[in-house]
Amino acid sequence: MKIRFVNILIAFTFLLSNSYAQGRDPNNLMRWNTFDINKLSTKFSNTNVLANGTEQENIFPAYPPSMEYPTGSGLNYGGAVSFVIGGRRQSDAGGLNPHDWAYFESGLEEGPAWIWDPHHFQSYKQFVNGDRTPMSDDPESWPTSGANSGWDNYYPNYTYLTMENMNNLIPTENLSLPQIPILLDSATGWPGAGTNGELIADQESFSVGHTCNYVAEKEPGQTERWLNVQTITRGMAWKLPKYEDMIFWVFVVRNMGDTIEDCLIGIFSNYQYFADFQPFGGPATGGEGGEDILYWDENRQLAYGTDFNGYEFDPRGMPVQSYEIAWSGTVVLKTPRNMGVTRFDAFDGLKLFSTQDENGIWEDQLYHFNLMNEGDPDDPNGDGIDEGPYRDPWNNEWNNYKYGYAHSIMAAGPFDMQPGEIDTLIVATVFGQSKEDLLKNVDNAKSLYVLNFKVPKPPADAKVTTTTGDRFVTLKWKKDSEKHPLFEGYKIYRSDDNGATWSYNYATDENGTPITPIPMAQFDLENEFVGVSQYNPSFYLGNNSGLDEIIEIDANGDTNYVWTDRTVKNNYTYRYWVSAYSHGSDLEEPLETPPANTPYEDNDNTVEVTPSLSVATNSLSNVRVVPNPYKVFGEWEKGVGEHKIAFTGLPAECTIRIYNLAGEKVKEIIHSDGSSYAYWDLMNLNSQEVAAGLYFYHIQSSIGTKTDKFIIIR
Repeated sequence: MKIRFVNILIAFTFLLSNSYAQGRDPNNLMRWNTFDINKLSTKFSNTNVLANGTEQENIFPAYPPSMEYPTGSGLNYGGAVSFVIGGRRQSDAGGLNPHDWAYFESGLEEGPAWIWDPHHFQSYKQFVNGDRTPMSDDPESWPTSGANSGWDNYYPNYTYLTMENMNNLIPTENLSLPQIPILLDSATGWPGAGTNGELIADQESFSVGHTCNYVAEKEPGQTERWLNVQTITRGMAWKLPKYEDMIFWVFVVRNMGDTIEDCLIGIFSNYQYFADFQPFGGPATGGEGGEDILYWDENRQLAYGTDFNGYEFDPRGMPVQSYEIAWSGTVVLKTPRNMGVTRFDAFDGLKLFSTQDENGIWEDQLYHFNLMNEGDPDDPNGDGIDEGPYRDPWNNEWNNYKYGYAHSIMAAGPFDMQPGEIDTLIVATVFGQSKEDLLKNVDNAKSLYVLNFKVPKPPADAKVTTTTGDRFVTLKWKKDSEKHPLFEGYKIYRSDDNGATWSYNYATDENGTPITPIPMAQFDLENEFVGVSQYNPSFYLGNNSGLDEIIEIDANGDTNYVWTDRTVKNNYTYRYWVSAYSHGSDLEEPLETPPANTPYEDNDNTVEVTPSLSVATNSLSNVRVVPNPYKVFGEWEKGVGEHKIAFTGLPAECTIRIYNLAGEKVKEIIHSDGSSYAYWDLMNLNSQEVAAGLYFYHIQSSIGTKTDKFIIIR
């Protein structure tokens, strides 16, 4: 019954998408970019979409990573997260509103159905440069035509009131509005989130747009209508471990027209455990679907949830341990007029539309049912906040959580938004590996907001270089980190899964949930700071080992630190993170430099290496297949990625031919990159995955030939 209903809804929305597809705007200015510097990664848009993994399973569009946690794991939770605004006007952009329909503007893009079409917001053209939303660490995404170091001097005082005018770039300016300057960071030229334009986060986004509803309700013969507002949206992320599980979002709404009556400003959150990125009709490997639960924490102003039964599969189709399935939530930190969350609607996105206890299909219904949350049976006292008890539709039981495809809208209002008025909503999307871990991280997010986002700095990154060889990796770095006044030492971590985890051993909380990776090696100064930190009981300061063991003086007399790992396997790819850390003080707890998520750039404290044999120059006697036998999803493939084996001990150039037991050639690999190894993705000449069995290989090169065999086990 449940599966049948989901399929009917998918087919319904697919048909709707075909009927509407021809109406999309040819001049769309929608752009995307990615937050990716800490444990939470997401692609977001300049049209107020914070995450989008599609609402309906197996239907594109989807934009991974979509609240991927931890970064690099391939586990995505962002079904859809977007800011929303609603209100009422008797008349507005494009014509009269004779039925007094309410407006519901959102950036939601949860699938191709027109009810969730993304074009409720549009960027101003001058804030679009190239194919990416502007981000502080991506200067190529910044505009270059404005007089203010590439940016405009002021925020626009105009919008577009009709589709015709917008398509023809005919703006309507509000001459009564004051000019608001765009302030820039003096060092970088970035329009930072600080009071005076300072860059305050390790990574920031910035976009400016206006409402533009391509699918608004209208009378026959009239043009589309929408609320006449401008939006300024910022994202902020930090690398510091205390704040590595969250991204902060600032949503500023500026009324560019007449009074908006009964205005509400809020955020829509749909976290799926897991979000699925398979194409339409593809296998639903990335999540069981519909088995999610949603809670409301009024004291924290937090909507949060997780998977109900701890039974999920990763994108490879492999089972995931229940403790690996994250908890996630959206916490509201600031609301217009400091009124707090006054409307909270929890609803199951796959129930029938246009029902009072769920979500509407039209703007007016979405406004009344979801933003205003009118007459909801989950809100027995009628205060606009769903507090349950919630009825489970599948077994008719009553619970203190919402069950199903758990969606929510948190909003502040209603209030009358006056012409020119500016109101702000600040939220954080937060993750944790358990309920306790999530709530701890939420409290950290709230504390950082109270501190006005003033984050203490750990020591500078150790800039690591590497040398590799036969079953060893050597790391080398200089003393740059030791300029920090509270510097204490170095911790060395290794990841076998693209940085998703950094140790085989983790310190756990009282519930046994892994929380802190234990380093492979640690070296600290000989001083009074030893053992467990008095400022953080989960932070180990070291055992006064000293740094002499890893010091090396080079030929120029410069001091380097050198450490070698001899526990590696050839042709396996590893990441190493050298963390410099401080001992803390009465004013701040000990801090360590977090790992970089992109270990391919210069001056990182994180590197990615593949140890291997030296290139063969005289014979092929050292050629091997690794692993042999090959077992699918074995140790070789801890990370999410292609199946593969490696041919090792190769010369710089050779040809590898692979045959099955019948003597038929299944693959030919031309190896010419100068390395001593080459990978095979287990795909045959027809791009099909090969079957299990015995295979033979023949290597031909200028220094000789070799034939041998290997086994694939499924």
